[in-house]
Amino acid sequence: MNIFVGNLTAAVTAEDLRRLFGGYGTIINAIIMRDTATGLPLGYGHVYLVPEPAACEAIINLHNTMLNGSRLSVRECVYRARPEQRMKRQWWRGVERRVAGARRHNDYTVPTQSSRQHQTG
Repeated sequence: MNIFVGNLTAAVTAEDLRRLFGGYGTIINAIIMRDTATGLPLGYGHVYLVPEPAACEAIINLHNTMLNGSRLSVRECVYRARPEQRMKRQWWRGVERRVAGARRHNDYTVPTQSSRQHQTG
């Protein structure tokens, strides 16, 4: 079972997670998520632990425990399917939308190219 571990401090390593979860079952993988641009930790990680009953016991026992001065948030990692793409519904659908040229800008009309030439000439 994939377990989400949140609220990690920057000092926590994958080895710390392995030690913390090691007494509950076999750890397949333990990772700390990092920002791809900076390489800094994002404050959460994942531990893949088997068998499933041991993983459930770890979630129950380790939720809200302290690790390096921070209270952990431990729960099952549930991958959510992407929400269905909403119809590309614009807020003006059903109402006639004004075109950009017809908008007023505080009663100021943008001079056209021909009127600019007359002003400078």
